[in-house]
Amino acid sequence: MTTTMRLTPVIGVQRSSGETVPRAELEPIFTELARRWETDGRLVPGRADEEWTILARRSPWPGR
Repeated sequence: MTTTMRLTPVIGVQRSSGETVPRAELEPIFTELARRWETDGRLVPGRADEEWTILARRSPWPGR
């Protein structure tokens, strides 16, 4: 028998779709953090990653 445990995020509220929504009082902190990460060229959770999208579309066995 396989058991799957689903953890609820501590800093957010989970919607039925599985998307995590930050609590209102924490949002400015995360907005500033996301801005800094983008400025530094880092990836931001929840935002599209163009490089990953390109890599994921490629065939793992070129020429087949």
